Amino acid sequence: MAEVVFDGVTKVFDDGTVAVSDLNLSVEDGALLVLVGPSGCGKT
Repeated sequence: MAEVVFDGVTKVFDDGTVAVSDLNLSVEDGALLVLVGPSGCGKT
């Protein structure tokens, strides 16, 4: 059984732009998760 868990994740770019602040996310095995946003916004 696989699970992806993010607990307290923060991403700040070199210029100080905060992309994600204190992200808490749990994705269970078999679940579908889609991340959407404009090109270059940091989805990867």
